[in-house]
Amino acid sequence: MKYLLDAATVVAAVQGRLPVVLRLSRLKPGEVAVSAVSRMQAEVALRRAPRAHPRCSRLLREFFEAVRVLDFRGEDAAQLSNLAPYLPQDSSGPSGYELLLAATALSHRLTLVTDTPQRFAFVPGLEAESWAK
Repeated sequence: MKYLLDAATVVAAVQGRLPVVLRLSRLKPGEVAVSAVSRMQAEVALRRAPRAHPRCSRLLREFFEAVRVLDFRGEDAAQLSNLAPYLPQDSSGPSGYELLLAATALSHRLTLVTDTPQRFAFVPGLEAESWAK
């Protein structure tokens, strides 16, 4: 595996956003993973969309069948606790979900793919990039 996709990237892929689809098309399914948290977020986002189309549900199911879904493990929790000294002290800090993603990416040595890589700049050793553009 090389990449851990966040929920926004998964939703973009399912909705057919060209930059994300093109980037994914150059990769093998074994090079892409999604955390269980991002899976939940993507499923909720697509189901709550005002014009959710049944096709999106099918595409999302097929997407998750093609990539590895990573559960949050003890190793990820340990990695998350190691991030505590680096967390911003003000309200600009990451959400709980973002911390789970950062810890999962670090413990699996994956590049995090997100629309907001700047929110992870505080995390030492984490590579984060956007495929949105």
